[in-house]
Amino acid sequence: MNALLEKDVLILIKQKKLFFIYLVSALMLSFAMDNSFVVTYFTMIGSLLVLTTISYDTFDNGMPFLMSLPVDGKTYAREKFLFSLIGLFASWTAGVIAQFLSTILQHKEFDVLDMLSMDIAFVPIFLIIVSLMIPINLKYGAEKGRIVLMVLCGLIVGIGFLGKKLFSDFLTDPSKINLEYWIAKFSSIPKSVIVIAGFGIALVIYVVAMVISSGIMTKKEY
Repeated sequence: MNALLEKDVLILIKQKKLFFIYLVSALMLSFAMDNSFVVTYFTMIGSLLVLTTISYDTFDNGMPFLMSLPVDGKTYAREKFLFSLIGLFASWTAGVIAQFLSTILQHKEFDVLDMLSMDIAFVPIFLIIVSLMIPINLKYGAEKGRIVLMVLCGLIVGIGFLGKKLFSDFLTDPSKINLEYWIAKFSSIPKSVIVIAGFGIALVIYVVAMVISSGIMTKKEY
């Protein structure tokens, strides 16, 4: 697995010019938008870097060569999840540092604990996203994977709207599904509880997705 991690790091090093563009863009936009944008932008880029390495691995019939080495499909899948985790937290840390620097340069007042608590809340969201995208890309490839992900997102949104309509028809008290009502109820929950619950859900999805991805790679033949 160490050799696979080293390979992926070398792949990313070759894209250093692209990273520099991302960095400059994020810092420039941080002066025009809310500073928390820098953290979300960095974390999104870092957590999705693993998909770039999957594309490189499959390019020019590269997977049969990789699988001819002392590496099996299960190890390959687990390495991608480990690499995504490293990339996510490394980019999140870089984003937080950039956020603090941007805030200081703009001479804005800020509370460190409040800013960090908001930044930490972004982590489980991106952890869930990358956990879903890795098995999709391993199963269908980079191009088809994007299409499948878009279809899944559309289905989730559609089911949400349909569910709300059905409940509004059958429940005697429509206010129970009123969006403002649920926002008020949700806001009453302590932030720490929400963040801990978010991490718990994200870790469960992460582990399940890793098991599914290992099964996908084990069944593939090269």
